[in-house]
Amino acid sequence: MLGLQQQARYAVGRCLMLWSSNDVTQQGSRPKTKLAIKGVKLKISLISAVSENGVIGSGPDIPWSVKGEQLLFKALTYNQWLLVGRKTFDSMGVLPNRKYAVVSKNGISSSNENVLVFPSIENALKELSKVTDHVYVSGVGQISNSLIDKADPLVCLVIIHLSTVHVEVEGDIKFPIMPENFNLVFEQFFMSNINYTYQIWKKG
Repeated sequence: MLGLQQQARYAVGRCLMLWSSNDVTQQGSRPKTKLAIKGVKLKISLISAVSENGVIGSGPDIPWSVKGEQLLFKALTYNQWLLVGRKTFDSMGVLPNRKYAVVSKNGISSSNENVLVFPSIENALKELSKVTDHVYVSGVGQISNSLIDKADPLVCLVIIHLSTVHVEVEGDIKFPIMPENFNLVFEQFFMSNINYTYQIWKKG
């Protein structure tokens, strides 16, 4: 049986193969999106984990600790832009080889050259579209919910990476209903201290 790290590499490799056959090409160890959707300037990929009863968090905390699940996140976001809220950023910290766009109404500051702070989601998306054509959003909250419902033709949520952790927990933050126009294109089960299933949903 493959170890967790090998399984994660396989899943990410399959993800890149799926994308390379459609609208994403592989460049080194990072996926780089093509603008295959006419008129779209900025593509969004959402990454989240959810329990079997739909919980993704309890306040600022993640109510589980799963060995290996974060390997998927680290592999997918390597050398990529991450769009996050302040609370997510505070709990995550700055991972190396990533650039962060942090939305904070309180105007936090950072001396890290890889961290940019924006007062609103709209402002962040506008500036990101000038420097990249693809950004990851981590977790579920105000940012991801606004992107799921967003009608802006220039900004498009195209991929949802969802890890379902096979446990039921209590928490006050729930995963929204999967949009009807998203289709399941990849799925892999992982055995760990808490088993989980990694899925890729793609906008149809």
